[in-house]
Amino acid sequence: MAVNQKAVKVLNKVLEAGFTDEKAISAMTMDDILSMQGITVADIAIINDLQKSIKASKVISFLGGAADE
Repeated sequence: MAVNQKAVKVLNKVLEAGFTDEKAISAMTMDDILSMQGITVADIAIINDLQKSIKASKVISFLGGAADE
């Protein structure tokens, strides 16, 4: 399983914005996401997938590019 580099880059943006644990990332609102520096529409989609993966306890699968499983 290869690491999803785009997901890792977006996760770094999320961490730099101060959302440093699963609970905080899951609780992010659209306003929180839009207030982040340099966020793109593609990044928003990845953050949404990350939130879904956290709720499903599949973060490692998400980072490995297998979030659809």
